[in-house]
Amino acid sequence: MDFFTQQERSRRATRVLVVMFLLAVTLIVLAVTLVVAFILRMYMDPYGPQSVINGGSFAAWIVENGTLLAGVAALTALFISLASLYRTATLSRGGGQVARMLGATEVTGEGSDPLRRRLLNVVEEMAIASGIPVPEIFVLEEEQGINAFAAGLTPADAAIAVTRGALEKLSRAELQGVVAHEFSHILNGDMRLNQRLMGLSFGILILALMGRWLLYSMRFTRRSRSGGGLAAAAGVGLAFLLIGYIGLFFGRLIKAGVSRQREMLADASAVQFTRDSSALASALKKIGGFTSKLTARNSEEIAHMLFSRGSHAFRGWFATHPPLDERIQALDPSFTPGDYTKVDATFSVAADSGSAALVHSLASGSGTVSEANILATAGQSAPHEVAKDLRLAIPDELYHAAHSRESSLLLILALAIGDEERIRVRQDSLLEQQLGSARNALCGKLRNELENLDDKLKLPLLELAMPALKQRPAEQLEFLSTLLKRLTDINTNERLFDYVLLRLLESYLWDLPNSGMKPPKARRSLSPNTALVALLRCVAAYGHDNSTAALAAFRSGIASINKRKSRVPEPRFEPLADARNLGDLDGALARLAVLKPRVRARVLAAVLACIRHDHHITLAEHELFRGIAATLGCPVPPAAAIDLDV
Repeated sequence: MDFFTQQERSRRATRVLVVMFLLAVTLIVLAVTLVVAFILRMYMDPYGPQSVINGGSFAAWIVENGTLLAGVAALTALFISLASLYRTATLSRGGGQVARMLGATEVTGEGSDPLRRRLLNVVEEMAIASGIPVPEIFVLEEEQGINAFAAGLTPADAAIAVTRGALEKLSRAELQGVVAHEFSHILNGDMRLNQRLMGLSFGILILALMGRWLLYSMRFTRRSRSGGGLAAAAGVGLAFLLIGYIGLFFGRLIKAGVSRQREMLADASAVQFTRDSSALASALKKIGGFTSKLTARNSEEIAHMLFSRGSHAFRGWFATHPPLDERIQALDPSFTPGDYTKVDATFSVAADSGSAALVHSLASGSGTVSEANILATAGQSAPHEVAKDLRLAIPDELYHAAHSRESSLLLILALAIGDEERIRVRQDSLLEQQLGSARNALCGKLRNELENLDDKLKLPLLELAMPALKQRPAEQLEFLSTLLKRLTDINTNERLFDYVLLRLLESYLWDLPNSGMKPPKARRSLSPNTALVALLRCVAAYGHDNSTAALAAFRSGIASINKRKSRVPEPRFEPLADARNLGDLDGALARLAVLKPRVRARVLAAVLACIRHDHHITLAEHELFRGIAATLGCPVPPAAAIDLDV
């Protein structure tokens, strides 16, 4: 199943989820209203509660007090909605918020723990090879079970958390399989769906928490003559507790229905990422022989997000994950149910840093994807051998700069410094003015390091630097974006690399909850067809040196999407410089970005057909395609993972 089909399924699942949530809320509101009505009827009756018990007309009383009960229902619905909105707003701060809620600690690359370093390496390799920003990485240090989860609303604000048990009990290959499983949730849209599910289910659960609080607080209330009031409060508390747990029943059922199938799909995607089904199967066998249980107080809230079941309290229809044996057999058909790998609680694997690996794939092209399959790689990762080599090919000074809160910003600016002396002098003057002498000198030093770096590895530095950039306040991120644009404007040669660098950075910052930056609004007056023509015109112009070849490439792109053979007005390509209008390209992308996933897939297919018209793809064309795809919400692996004809 391709990336865009997964996105469509995620959108449909979200709509179903909202309908199920509204149904559950309706039933809960009805139950609360009936409980309140019964209690009010008992204590408003002039003959006392006994008359109600002996057969007073309850239905007639409800009709008579319909306005009051409608208010109770409205307040209950409002309370549940506000609770859901509160939890959703809390979670919208990024996937790291979910990890911190469970007491996880962030992995920054500092420290001497080799197991945390190994986790950092694995996650970075997977992110770079997938063409997405490196997620925040967390470890649940107090959890000894083998488990993990991914959280966030977009790939740019994603976080991956693993338990200490997973670090200590899994080999590198097994850990890579687990991380690949979580990456599939990030890329397929499951993560966003799971986080919305958390927000909605909290509103359902809030009544149980209220009921528990009421009953608990009554333990400290002194008995008095007004025992009827205490009895009423106890009744309300008990009723809320029961109704809340009925809500938990619905919430668990919704989570289970949404989660089970997507877990099997994530297992299959993980095998595509790693090209190794045995490693993931081995990790699941270790869970069977040990445990995946979590002890954190809030673990039930994220049960549907975990790699494996965090509790054994729910089974059958209420289980958020398929049976363990079923998952293992899908990966290893020879597996005998129950034949798990026994793991001692004191067992810990030896960490391997991977520093001794040979950087061979980049030079030989082994393991890379052919250029014909670029669009098919959307939402996928390059083979793990290539992923590892990509990370190891980055020089230490640039690698450490990408991880530094201070130097990461300077590294991104250094990427935009031009090659010509006259341009570099003007850019240096601007940086001196904006950064000061010391920071400008460090930026220049990083630029010198970049001159010796393979051009294919320059854009992956941006993905590598994103966790460090996320730590900066919104005004500094906006400063970076503005200064980067000013640097690229100085370069009158209009390098496509500069444009793509800026587009990728802005697309990542738009998705960060703390950046304060929003994507430009689409011009509704611009039709999708007109936007498509403008997009293909610019792509064709940048890919060819003469207007005749550019027009032929444009026609190839249109033919791939225009199956009905309807007449499409052809734009002018003379002079070619006028067709290379990046402002028109930005406007077109803003309009096309709001289309449905399946339509955006056809747009990208047309762009690729336009690029491949001359039967090869240059590095600049591939990077332009990456920038366009990222703006349209589609991650594509970097050029170093693609076998380009350059």
